[in-house]
Amino acid sequence: MARIYEYQGKEILRKVGISVPEGREVSSASEARGVAAGIGKPVAIKAQVWATGRFKAGGIKFAVTSDEAEKAARELIGSRVKGLPVGKVLVEELLEIDREFYVGIIVNNSHKVKGPVLIFSSMGGIGIEEVAAAHPEKVATFNVDYLQGVGPSEAGQLISRLFDGPFPPDLSAELANVISRLYEAFTESDARAAEINPLVLTKSKQLYAADCRFTIDDNSVFRHPEFNI
Repeated sequence: MARIYEYQGKEILRKVGISVPEGREVSSASEARGVAAGIGKPVAIKAQVWATGRFKAGGIKFAVTSDEAEKAARELIGSRVKGLPVGKVLVEELLEIDREFYVGIIVNNSHKVKGPVLIFSSMGGIGIEEVAAAHPEKVATFNVDYLQGVGPSEAGQLISRLFDGPFPPDLSAELANVISRLYEAFTESDARAAEINPLVLTKSKQLYAADCRFTIDDNSVFRHPEFNI
């Protein structure tokens, strides 16, 4: 299955109305400096490689000034992260995080499901497999009916299955909106998997897709020349 870069996935999310941090991908240190200066606040510089665990591998750096952003980008561009060459970095604003969630849609090929499964967790920022193993009460799933799709009602059902305490009504509604829009992105991009991890609730009570991962069906790649796969 074909992977796309984080910055491409965030463009998909932006088009369906899911908020992402301010930022842009660049291929040179001087460009990184310019983007950081334009953002005007602390930024993250993230190596664009098809791999998870970039932070532990040194593929994500942080900068307070545009000078620091330029230096971090120079260190990353042309290096290798988890054995993969770094040709671009994503420079984006740092968020003031209050809470992190996980939202994902993954095609399950088992004979019992044979379709997409929605996954939601009140613990984000770490692997969903780890959360499910250690804290199953913090993970909820919902098998999607292809003909019915996913709207706010289905997303609300998913959230209500989480045995981790009730969410405030306004937050539940916003989470349901993000989940239903992620399903829209999933179908429009012919994805086999679409994940937002973490989905961040900021201190100002706004939801942002801080990181994302899309895997595109190989048989549908020809339909998406914009991904340059």
